[in-house]
Amino acid sequence: MNKKPNKVLKSLSFVLFLIAFTGFGYFIGKMGASASVEIPRITVVLIAVLFIPIFFIVVGIHEAGHALAGKWVGFDFRMYIVGPFMWNKEETGWRFQWNKNVNLAGGMVVCMPTDTDDLGRRFSVYAAGGPVASLLLTLLAYGMYWLIAPGDIAGHVATQTLAYFFLVMAFLSLVIFIVTAIPMHFGGFSSDCARVLRLLRGGETARFETLILKLIAGSTSGLRPGLVNMDELNEAHALAIKLNAPFGVYLLSFYYQSAFDRGETEEAERYLLEYIGRADEIPAGLRNAVWLDAAFFYAFAKRDLDTADKYWSQFKPAAMVPKAQILATEAAIAALKNQDQIALDKIESSLHELPNMIDKGFGMALQDKLIQLRGYVQHTARPAIVMTRES
Repeated sequence: MNKKPNKVLKSLSFVLFLIAFTGFGYFIGKMGASASVEIPRITVVLIAVLFIPIFFIVVGIHEAGHALAGKWVGFDFRMYIVGPFMWNKEETGWRFQWNKNVNLAGGMVVCMPTDTDDLGRRFSVYAAGGPVASLLLTLLAYGMYWLIAPGDIAGHVATQTLAYFFLVMAFLSLVIFIVTAIPMHFGGFSSDCARVLRLLRGGETARFETLILKLIAGSTSGLRPGLVNMDELNEAHALAIKLNAPFGVYLLSFYYQSAFDRGETEEAERYLLEYIGRADEIPAGLRNAVWLDAAFFYAFAKRDLDTADKYWSQFKPAAMVPKAQILATEAAIAALKNQDQIALDKIESSLHELPNMIDKGFGMALQDKLIQLRGYVQHTARPAIVMTRES
């Protein structure tokens, strides 16, 4: 396989980004240096204090662009994160909570496709929504700066502060636009433009992206893992190898969950171990899902407390990890420790949280396992956990 074109493209993208960012920084630096002598110290202090709120506004607008585009193309808007603030869509409505995951503090929106119709075009619109919103905010904020700022930069402190408030906002929004509009891939994440180009340029790359979207759409719409289209999953896996696609590692999770749902424990363990072995390829903020899958599997399916505890100790709660899955794992481990009441309480709590899961198909499979686990705990004889799916 020839990887040189991909490396050249990535290197070129990075060089273009550095040139654009350096050039813009030089321009802003010159402008700031020439104006700094004319800006009162109180205005500088006020803008410094307001810098973080401005940054959150800029990030929030960018993510809102993704959300609006996602709603426009019929995706299910599920999560909105800006800095330490996070809103989750649950069965009863939107719920606010504090975001404690530093990796997601830069902002994130989750909009999930609920069907497979024209996914490539719709996802392209969704991905482009963020950069478009940032560009519009840049133009609007810069326009407000010129409307408010007096020609001689003199005037009331409040007027000056408001003018520079919009100038800083325009600068930050333009930076975010540049970063997301240049096709780049770093650390397991792709820029918005890179995702759009992969879908629009056609060929095997676009086919791979479409297959991934179909797998996700099927699960979020309620297709349980055991019923996944294995031909499409195998095709996606083959393309991931051929294209050296970073997302390929996540396909192991689909294989694992599918085999686990079908009751094929040994095959599921084989895929899980390969998934664990490639965990370093997954960004740190998403790696917790690997340890949680492993802890639950070894507690529930293998009844191996030591191994389950080993992986459970590596797991740290994160925004993207379903609460129902965490509670289910705690229940399975408590059952192995003969902590029956704790296990039963955790099972009921997990069942209560299942409707809030984004991944409806996985939730259906987890519900069956929780019911099996509850039966296991309630029987004094403690029969072995049956690894077959209930009809």
